[in-house]
Amino acid sequence: MTANLAIDLATAIRGSAETAQACVVDGFPDQGGRTAVPLVQLEQEDAIRLISAARPKVVYLVEVAFDPDEEIADATEALAELGIEKAPAALTAAHRRIAGHAGEIRTTLAGFMVDGVLHTSSASADWHDAFDEVLDEVLGTAREAAQMHGQVEAKAASAEIAAKAVILAAHPSFNFSRVSFEKRLTLAEALFKECDEPDLREITRCAENLFWLEQSGFRPNG
Repeated sequence: MTANLAIDLATAIRGSAETAQACVVDGFPDQGGRTAVPLVQLEQEDAIRLISAARPKVVYLVEVAFDPDEEIADATEALAELGIEKAPAALTAAHRRIAGHAGEIRTTLAGFMVDGVLHTSSASADWHDAFDEVLDEVLGTAREAAQMHGQVEAKAASAEIAAKAVILAAHPSFNFSRVSFEKRLTLAEALFKECDEPDLREITRCAENLFWLEQSGFRPNG
């Protein structure tokens, strides 16, 4: 066994396929419509044993080479989408640790059909698994931070809408002449030119509710 399980799997699959006189195809079956095809995922030893016993005519094999520049670029893009422009130190350190593996096989996928069932097996290099763990942790932290930031922004936006609704409801023109939602929306547009259409509609809706509540004679203390 080597330190790279992906290479171990590829080597073992090729050896068993040669013994079984199976054709090795560089590719992997499309599983998009696999609802009609049963799927079994096998450990390496079981996959080799089944190939030797069932002797399938075709074995599909994909060996994915490691491209450190591409993977760090993908990670950086994913972080940028979450509002983080600079990769965290943990990620850059993890990237440096595995940069020397450029061009090595990081992941192997194998697949073959036996009795109408698609059998698959996969393996990845330990050093790439370690990088993925760091990346998952970094992205998870970034998502949590983005979610909290979004909640803070949403709360602030809600407070701003509520404050503007109070101003709109108290304006002398709010209940002037024959009122309608569209007329009150026009007043909101005139008062709050910096707001977009969805916010103006929400401000107007809230203002109408506030105005109704006040006109109903409701008092907080009963």
